[in-house]
Amino acid sequence: MRYTDYFVIASGTSTRHLHAMAYYIVKMYKFLKSKNEPHVKIEGKDTDDWLCVDFGSMVIHLMLPETREMYELEKLWTLRSYDDQLAQIAPETLPEDFILGIEDDPSSLTPMEFKCE
Repeated sequence: MRYTDYFVIASGTSTRHLHAMAYYIVKMYKFLKSKNEPHVKIEGKDTDDWLCVDFGSMVIHLMLPETREMYELEKLWTLRSYDDQLAQIAPETLPEDFILGIEDDPSSLTPMEFKCE
């Protein structure tokens, strides 16, 4: 499935900066486009950390740096074949006694009283 031809990700320094970039991009597009080109949509106008400008064939994501780091959208496109390779690797399994530790002695699980001085 193809979502878009171009996927642009940019960071802004503040919410105001994100909104200014989005509206400037739309203003430039309206100035340069011909009448038969589709309308632009801005998603996330009510959010503080992420706006998306959708041109149809190109989508521009404008995010605060911490939001960009959290969602890592770049990985959707840059790691495609690498992710396929990772999916083929069997996950590691932990031994059944991993949580309890090596000791089988149930007294090691008995609560102890600690005194703070």
